[in-house]
Amino acid sequence: MTDAKLIDARLAARLISRAREAAVCGHAVGTTAEQIAGALLNGRSDWLPECFPDMQQAINRLHAEGAQWWPTMLAVRDTGWRREGERSASEALD
Repeated sequence: MTDAKLIDARLAARLISRAREAAVCGHAVGTTAEQIAGALLNGRSDWLPECFPDMQQAINRLHAEGAQWWPTMLAVRDTGWRREGERSASEALD
């Protein structure tokens, strides 16, 4: 369970925006941390930044960005952040 006190609403909105933008573009966009979050939210490890190609390294980098990043990204994932009718990038490939 994610501690609600660690969730940053402004960061959540930013991550949702970046994840949606990435889904449209077909690759992660934004800062390194935003790219990592966008890749994870879209279920696309191949979108991880070149400097963090390993999932564990990418997650560690997201943790290093600040205390709010990991719990906020998990909260965004759990909200069903996609728009109605929008499919994930991995679903679109099927």
